[in-house]
Amino acid sequence: MRLAGKIAVVVGAGQSPGEGIGNGRATVLRFAQEGAKILAVDRDLASAEETAALAAKSGGECIPFEADVTREATVAAAMAKAVERWGRIDILHNNVGVSIAGGDKPLDELTEAAFDRVSAINLRGTIMASNMCCRSCGSRVRGQSSTFRR
Repeated sequence: MRLAGKIAVVVGAGQSPGEGIGNGRATVLRFAQEGAKILAVDRDLASAEETAALAAKSGGECIPFEADVTREATVAAAMAKAVERWGRIDILHNNVGVSIAGGDKPLDELTEAAFDRVSAINLRGTIMASNMCCRSCGSRVRGQSSTFRR
């Protein structure tokens, strides 16, 4: 168990509509198999709850949390919840993102509003989640891509 005793926050841990399993949910399940304790964060609480239930079936400790990466206060609350429950955060996995206009449209159909939405979710959301994680940890966090480890 490579993550035994580690505390992970997975942002975007729910499941989008469609067949198969999404990256966020798959990450939570793998982290649970590897022994991590996980805060499964998603803007859709029901989806985060489903993910947490699946992780629990495999013996993992996972709690769901509702947060929207475009709302800084909800992301800060998620990080605070992890620290309150487990005392620290060792891993942050940012898994939230949308495509152009949220639906794979060609670039020449990009509107200003769509660009602002994509930027708010994909860029600002990732930066703010990382920022809130660092603030909640009270120490420096080493990073690789959008997965942070202490």
